[in-house]
Amino acid sequence: MEGEDISLIQGQGRPQTLQRRQSMEKPPECHEPPLTVVVFGNSASVQYEPENLLLGKEKPCFKTAEISRIVPSQREISERHISVINIIALHEALQNFPSTGHYIGQLVNENEIHAFICVLRLGQLTDADKMGLEWLQKAFGDKVLQFVMILFTYESEEECNTIKDDLKKNPVLEQLLEKCGGRYHTCNKKMNKQSEMSELMDKVMHLFNENKQQCYTGQRRERQCLQKSENESGE
Repeated sequence: MEGEDISLIQGQGRPQTLQRRQSMEKPPECHEPPLTVVVFGNSASVQYEPENLLLGKEKPCFKTAEISRIVPSQREISERHISVINIIALHEALQNFPSTGHYIGQLVNENEIHAFICVLRLGQLTDADKMGLEWLQKAFGDKVLQFVMILFTYESEEECNTIKDDLKKNPVLEQLLEKCGGRYHTCNKKMNKQSEMSELMDKVMHLFNENKQQCYTGQRRERQCLQKSENESGE
């Protein structure tokens, strides 16, 4: 037919047949709805390598030029398409380049975010970790906390098994978790276990449903900034 992309296939002992070039070149279809997540927190909490299912092998190095070009990386976890915006350690970079805060607005204007994942090293909460969550609130507004989930990473299974005891012993950590609605997940810092990453995405989907299937968007951030400005002017 005219206008169609076709190829000739030579059969063995058979006449030539016409066949369209179709699905062979198509990427595998994902059966679950796609998700967009922002990952932030402590860079010492993760290990970048090709087998890292969530972040991959490239560690971000934020300078003024790079901040302006933050783009989501495309991953696939358990037949679900994931757009991952990796801004781990960005809050530290923005302290050196305070004028780059407007890139945050650009980031949320271009993406509808299902969840913010705060990555922390299990059992090693630092002042920088607490500042990371405070920075998120300043950059995105207080209501961003309803989209936040804590992701504790571990190196050994023994560490993972003591998380509930660690929370009871550490009131600061418990308070941090309360800010995020008690939502957390644990995974190997290499992030290379399919089962752990799949469960994390299930929890993100559950959070999305808890938020009445609403994403964090640029419009939501603008409303919060406007409301904050009005409250401050009225004081």
